[in-house]
Amino acid sequence: MSMENYSIIAEILIASFLSTFIAMPIIMKVMRRLNILGIDVHKPDRPDVPEMGGIGIILGIAVGAFIIYAWTGNSKYLAYISTVSFVGLIGLIDDLYILKAKVKTMLTIMGFLPLLIFAIQYPSQIVLGRPELPFIGRLRLTIIYWLLLPFAIAVPANAVNMMDTYNGVMSGSVAIASSSLLISSIILGRWDSAYMSAILLGAISAFYYYNRYPARVFAGDVGSLSVGAAIGAISVLGRVEIIGVTVLMPFIMNAFHSLSSLGGLLERREIKERPVIVEGGILKANVKKGAPETLANLLLRKGEATELELINAYHLLALIAGLLGVITAILMRVKI
Repeated sequence: MSMENYSIIAEILIASFLSTFIAMPIIMKVMRRLNILGIDVHKPDRPDVPEMGGIGIILGIAVGAFIIYAWTGNSKYLAYISTVSFVGLIGLIDDLYILKAKVKTMLTIMGFLPLLIFAIQYPSQIVLGRPELPFIGRLRLTIIYWLLLPFAIAVPANAVNMMDTYNGVMSGSVAIASSSLLISSIILGRWDSAYMSAILLGAISAFYYYNRYPARVFAGDVGSLSVGAAIGAISVLGRVEIIGVTVLMPFIMNAFHSLSSLGGLLERREIKERPVIVEGGILKANVKKGAPETLANLLLRKGEATELELINAYHLLALIAGLLGVITAILMRVKI
């Protein structure tokens, strides 16, 4: 392990953090002037909060990715930021014009195209296929892998998007997930993956400062979709697919329960019942028919809670998943 690798990680993490941190107040001010606001429905006074703050996250990721590309010349980092930007653009359009759920999902499936294009153009730098599992090693899933590849970006993008519901839940949970990916990549000696994880960690940590409870800005779909796409891209480009799936388990569970209870894809504005009921700052599970069975709904069925208590429960689940991700990386080094 070279100290140079750790130095690079620190430098790009700081660069992405500062880029997002400095940009956020400007973005928040612009969004408020343009009246691009969202209502914080879980607060008694329902304040207006600037939306589309995720633009700042993409900016931070872009700065970090271009810095490491300038140093290494590895097109893997261009594929990374291209994927994040492509899916972020879909989120931007959805924030401004409201896409139907099925249309948005189909568009995010196309998010794998930048990866494919760069892999074809630079086969010596970007190698796709043959995911690795603990104890078993690399799998020979030549056909199946390519069939699943279109979902490698769409699934994490939409899963993260669906959990961006409470102050700091998405950003805090992604910060934990990216930290796990960073540590796991270092354990495995996957430095490309480590660099990309550090870039995401820097940008999302800076955003969390503004998005944490009580939120001063919302990510919007431009933020949550692009962040999910970033995790998918790291998993594929860094060849740490199983770790990516592991750290995303709370997001995937939330999406699965929500979709199964609704009977399919629906745009959130089409859902008549909210998963929780707010009464005087206290959150309770909505047990009415048609209410999505999100993780919040399931957690609150055990008892009412404040929003902050619910947020902490989400972050605890993300921490457990993150620890499992690191354990998975350790087990991947075990040879049998």
